[in-house]
Amino acid sequence: MRKIIPGLLLTFLIAICAKLVSSEIHVIGAISLAIIFGILVGNTIKLGDKYANGIKFSEKNLLTYAIVLMGFKLQLIELGEMGSTVFLVVLPTMFVTFCSAIMIGRFMGFSKSYSLLMGAGNAVCGSSAIAAVAPVTEANEEEIGVSIGIVNLLGTVGMFMLPLIAGILTLSSSQSSYLVGGVLQAIGQVVAAGFSISDKVGDTATLIKMLRVIMIGPIVMIITLFNKTTTSNITKRKFIPSYIIGFFVCSVIGSIFHGDHVILQYLKMLANILLTVAMAGVGMKISFRSLINHGPKALLFGLLVNLTQIIFVLIIILVFIQ
Repeated sequence: MRKIIPGLLLTFLIAICAKLVSSEIHVIGAISLAIIFGILVGNTIKLGDKYANGIKFSEKNLLTYAIVLMGFKLQLIELGEMGSTVFLVVLPTMFVTFCSAIMIGRFMGFSKSYSLLMGAGNAVCGSSAIAAVAPVTEANEEEIGVSIGIVNLLGTVGMFMLPLIAGILTLSSSQSSYLVGGVLQAIGQVVAAGFSISDKVGDTATLIKMLRVIMIGPIVMIITLFNKTTTSNITKRKFIPSYIIGFFVCSVIGSIFHGDHVILQYLKMLANILLTVAMAGVGMKISFRSLINHGPKALLFGLLVNLTQIIFVLIIILVFIQ
């Protein structure tokens, strides 16, 4: 414990600063800011070896705890009440987004692990999905940090652009809900964009987004099954990662006891805190040189994947949703 305390305290301090700043500017979330601040600290301050263990503990151990607790945010009952239409729109969109990320990533020369991270971030739920997928893709800290930064940047831009697109195309409330809930990466982005159109769009888009969040578990299991890097060394890890089992258990508990707002509220808050601290640790492992070398090309990659996702959703909702 003594070895991890200095680095752990440092990542907590960065997370607190990120939370305070995000509460003032509102445009960018604490998770993204934690990565940015972590990068700044890691590249401008020469940290001694005494911080290394704590930083590693934050980015590895705390990350898995955060993923488990994220399950409490889900409300499975409310999703079931929406009917089959939401599945027929959201699941094909996620599939197309993942496939496009893999194909575009291969064409542009990115690693398989990075392509999977970008696919998960766009198809599922941004930073949280990238964090959940990372352990089973063998992605390094730089790939995790760059993918999270780009996905959050695109989501922030989309938060303003999608309501504008919905207005230009004169989409109905249902169509706007599927556009916002089926494309934007973070819950906060969906809420902001949806309610800027109308309360009805905000409520429905949030539920649609919840379905994508639920798919974190299945996505990780599918990647575990088909990722040769993971399955070739099956004796060194469980086939279904334990943190995904924990995620599902928490989602069921959260749905059953969704009326117990006090307990669930603290658990959700803890999940956000741990995820923010973990991202601070991830950010401190990223070098400016790596961002400069990979940033522009990676941004183009993310933009192409995001545009594919938007176009596919628009085609589906214009044809099948009234």
